[in-house]
Amino acid sequence: MAKEVRERRKYPRASLKYKINIICEGTVVSGRPKDYIFHAYTENLSEGGIRVILEKELSKASIVRLELFITSKKTAPIVSDGLVIWTKKVNPDGTKPDLFNTGIQFIGLGEIEQKIIRGVVQHCLQQE
Repeated sequence: MAKEVRERRKYPRASLKYKINIICEGTVVSGRPKDYIFHAYTENLSEGGIRVILEKELSKASIVRLELFITSKKTAPIVSDGLVIWTKKVNPDGTKPDLFNTGIQFIGLGEIEQKIIRGVVQHCLQQE
């Protein structure tokens, strides 16, 4: 008999690729004492946060700055702080470079920005 899996997430998420800059200060990136900026793409997106694949491991519970480019290139990005919730190495042992699946929760995302993200996610989910 198959077990029913309950979705525990508060917000629906969609597999969307948007450019994102993740700005880390201090020792947020393991092995890097100075500031560092990741230029990446989201793997999925929800009103609550993002999942990205990064080439360095971020420390759990660290605060980072996010610049999410969800609208046209001529408009300003959605800017928010983020809390690193989890990180998991995803490449097979012995292969390089190391890659880390990383879940980041939005902190202090404005109402307008939430509405924009909600609309994009809902539109994507309706297309599936």
